[in-house]
Amino acid sequence: MTGRLPGPAPVDEETRRLLDPYRLPDGRPLPIFQALAHSRAALDDLRRATAACLNGTALHARTREIAVLRVCARAGAEAEWAVHVEMFAARAGLSEDDVRATVAPGVRECWPLRDALVVRLADEIHDGSTVSDGLWAELAETYTVQEIVELLLVVTQYLKVACLTNALGLQVPEGLPRPPRDIN
Repeated sequence: MTGRLPGPAPVDEETRRLLDPYRLPDGRPLPIFQALAHSRAALDDLRRATAACLNGTALHARTREIAVLRVCARAGAEAEWAVHVEMFAARAGLSEDDVRATVAPGVRECWPLRDALVVRLADEIHDGSTVSDGLWAELAETYTVQEIVELLLVVTQYLKVACLTNALGLQVPEGLPRPPRDIN
């Protein structure tokens, strides 16, 4: 782990067990989980919220990952963006062009309407901490109320994760994809 913390948190057996599911494919711990292990309250909060976002919603994985990648890209949280590209993007059906489009300014033509709305939602929440009436109306024509609420959950949770990633100075783990330079 690189960043502002002096190093990995000393962990007892219980914390080690809690961290086990949060590893990169090569076994290294995910940077954000390793950093938050310095506080059991912070680690438990992240674990619960991550489970809710990744496993507890009715959202399609593609929709969720577009939201996560866009929020992380807009916030400049390169380490979290890289983790999600490495671990979730392909399984969620995102192409290399889709992944690149998550860091590009504006909404790209490659996005179908449903995806473009997710990108716009992430942008509006990132830029103003709210959703305009116009975008809300468009979302309501395309997504169910449950899906909209769950999109808000994912976007705001990953905005928090992005802020933590940046505040902790977490770096992209070695060997993971780096975002194109037009991030933000």
